Amino acid sequence: MKFLARINRNYLVLFTIVLCGITFAGYVILHIVIMRGVKENLLTREYLIVKQMGETGEIPNLRPVIEITRTNEEPGIKPAFKEVVIRNELESEDEKYLEYSNRVNINGTNYLIKLRQSVFENEDLILILASILFTLMASAFIISFLLTKRMNRTVWADFEDNLHEIENFDLMQNKSISLNHSDTEEFERLNKVVTGMTEKLQSDYRILKEFTENASHEIQTPLSIALLNLEEIMQLDLQEEAFHKVASTISALKRLSVLNQSLILLTKIENKQFTADKVVSFEEIISRKKEEFSSLFEAKALDLKVVIENDLQVKMNELLADIMIGNLLSNAVNHNLKGGKIRILIKSGTFEICNTGGDNLFTNETIFNRFVSGNLKSYGLGLAIVKKICEIHHLEIQYFKDELHHFVIVPKS
Repeated sequence: MKFLARINRNYLVLFTIVLCGITFAGYVILHIVIMRGVKENLLTREYLIVKQMGETGEIPNLRPVIEITRTNEEPGIKPAFKEVVIRNELESEDEKYLEYSNRVNINGTNYLIKLRQSVFENEDLILILASILFTLMASAFIISFLLTKRMNRTVWADFEDNLHEIENFDLMQNKSISLNHSDTEEFERLNKVVTGMTEKLQSDYRILKEFTENASHEIQTPLSIALLNLEEIMQLDLQEEAFHKVASTISALKRLSVLNQSLILLTKIENKQFTADKVVSFEEIISRKKEEFSSLFEAKALDLKVVIENDLQVKMNELLADIMIGNLLSNAVNHNLKGGKIRILIKSGTFEICNTGGDNLFTNETIFNRFVSGNLKSYGLGLAIVKKICEIHHLEIQYFKDELHHFVIVPKS
């Protein structure tokens, strides 16, 4: 949820609670005030009636508003107010009245006085006043909300533009980030922090890129010289023991060279130095790789079967696509049994390569980790490179095993 949307939602929730609370409190206060006025009116009416009866001796009766009867009970009880419901014959409905009852002695005679006043109209008045209060407050809150929302949008406009600029920032473009100046102190501080951070990232990225390029050249060159010299030495008349030592050294240097190249490739992939600039065909790559690996298939007498239902085409870097398929095929060959099988399935949305092989303890979570290998001759970087290539091209690779070892690549939805 966006920050402004969250603020607006919280404002509306608070407004609803405050509005309901104030309206309810206003209703209760109005009810108390009006009922107090009704009680005072009934007490005033009683005073006038008692005074009139003492002077004239007449007993006024106007049901249901005034009801006075003689009684044998002596005065002394506390006057009481209570709400009663009386039938309105004219309108054929029940109405609520506030009833005041009291016993008084007038000229030696005891009377029970009951005075009533309808509260039905008062309830309507209270509801009308509460509705007016609710409407006025709601209007004030809505106007305030709309004005605040508009002002917030103006205040946050620069922030939104800067956020868009940060989202589109790319280290590889070697271009400084350009943020809008803000009059808000906190936003301006954030701009300075982001600008400083991106400059540091660009500097670190350039240093790291230069390091990988230099490392590739500086390490690979002495390795090539050493391999060349050792191969020339092998052409000499060496004793058997010396010959084996030189051959072992050459093998180790070749492995070190491959390791160096793999690590540099991983670093370049992670630094996003490859761009997805072409739609590659998995069918074309497999056709090409079948020819390249034909000698390896024959050496281990492997049975290769390729099933193509529909070509899978993905926009990615062509070199990395070639490396990805090559590493999967190398894995299928190196970890296969002599006379084993390799099955490749290509269909719309799926690329799957399966092979026979020995049992292992690897799972989908562990097999793509670096330096994880079931073969002592391998450094375990091939599948890690495959995983990284899939990640940067929005592909998902899964591993599972039954009778065969399966690697399945599908585009992420």
